[in-house]
Amino acid sequence: MLRLTGAGRAFGHHPVFSGLDLAVPPGTRLLLSGGNGSGKSTLLRCLAGALALSTGRALVAGWPAGSLAARRLVGAVLAPEQGLYGRLSGHDNLMLVARIRLPAREAASAVAGLEEEFDLGEYVHVPVHRCSAGMRARVSVARALLGGPPVVLLDEAGRSLDDAARKLLWAALDRRPGLTCVVASHLAEDRSRCQQVLTMPVQR
Repeated sequence: MLRLTGAGRAFGHHPVFSGLDLAVPPGTRLLLSGGNGSGKSTLLRCLAGALALSTGRALVAGWPAGSLAARRLVGAVLAPEQGLYGRLSGHDNLMLVARIRLPAREAASAVAGLEEEFDLGEYVHVPVHRCSAGMRARVSVARALLGGPPVVLLDEAGRSLDDAARKLLWAALDRRPGLTCVVASHLAEDRSRCQQVLTMPVQR
């Protein structure tokens, strides 16, 4: 489902990561491990199409990462507490994406299902700038799952979640066994739930 061949990214003369070769089969969970500055977030952004690789190739189901075809296959949480429209409620943030990804007749029911799955409750109707970081992270993950993308990228999605919310997150992923998931995390629990681990060294 995901393939990296000689993948590298640099900012100016500073390499963030380089020479990555990796194949992630469908339905696999991959943990990105490594210290701060090792390029975990940068790699996720390259897979999502938010950044271009400096060298090598990244493919999503055979499509170049960042292409329209690849973007349609990917749900991403790249900034769990920040990547939402602050003046809109959680519900409206979800509906905005649902109307893009789904037929109009399916949008409302899909959003309602995810609101229940992530136990968003009354907070879903509050402007997200007034919500806690943990509640914003729940909305962000729910948004990434809208439309049932076959690939989900999670950048420290559990960082702001309490124990109960992390259980909701992993229960949601467990209910989607065909989902290919790439998780950047420092949490031991997240490592234990992934079949593959890619340890990324900090470039000097």
